[in-house]
Amino acid sequence: EGPWFQQGDPAYPWPQYADYSARFYANQKANALFRHYVTSLVGRVSTVSGKPYRDDPTIMAWQLANEPRPGGSDAFGQSNMPAYQAWIRDTASLIKRLDNQHLVSTGSEGTMGCMGLESCVVDAHAPPVIDYMTIHIWPNNWGWISMTDQPSTYEAGEQKCRDYVAQHIALAKRLNKPLTIEEFGLIRDGRQFAPGSPTTYRDRFYKTMLDLALADMKAEGPTAGVNFWAWNGEGRAQQPDAWFKKGDKSYVGDPPQEEQGLFGVFDADASTLAVITEHAAAVRGLG
Repeated sequence: EGPWFQQGDPAYPWPQYADYSARFYANQKANALFRHYVTSLVGRVSTVSGKPYRDDPTIMAWQLANEPRPGGSDAFGQSNMPAYQAWIRDTASLIKRLDNQHLVSTGSEGTMGCMGLESCVVDAHAPPVIDYMTIHIWPNNWGWISMTDQPSTYEAGEQKCRDYVAQHIALAKRLNKPLTIEEFGLIRDGRQFAPGSPTTYRDRFYKTMLDLALADMKAEGPTAGVNFWAWNGEGRAQQPDAWFKKGDKSYVGDPPQEEQGLFGVFDADASTLAVITEHAAAVRGLG
């Protein structure tokens, strides 16, 4: 989630921090530890079902990482690309050897996580051990829709999102693989965080993304599923300023480094839930 690092956190300068962390792909010692972790995780026995994860039908897929990128800067990303692509192939192959019953995906954002390069996305999803293609869409984080002025920037930002979906549908067709729009989100009106606070632009954005997915499904295109980020449900921020503090026990879908309610959908967000419910009914109706 690179652009977040541009907000001024001196501990994580962009793109230097992303370049540093992407050195992981070529680090043999780190990857040996990682492979040990993967092996342990896939074989772990669920305390709920009593089954090893590799045999658990409640798991749909394994994902290599959340938004893996070859680097932060174009220069480092290009030089690190062979290691990045090899890591994807090797890790997915390991998981398939350990578990041939579940799908495997990359967790990629798409071209926004690949220095804008379609070739990077295609190469990452081309291996037979990668079962489907993923994309994420974060117009606020990417600077397409302003967090401080959504009304005047929404139209242009939404069009960029439409174009992004269309671009990746075309790439999925080229690969002959399913596509999931597995993360998308937008802040509330006025960057509020409270359950039930206005979500005018979020609702519009959700409907746009869900309608694009539905249209491609009806056309028998590659789009196979869509997930909004994130479900907060009955959870509530524990602190008045909505920031998660050490020791808090109230958990929501929003991660602790973001305000609790920034992107999450609460059970009190009736208008957003109506958009989601309508889409779910339409997908069920496809048979």
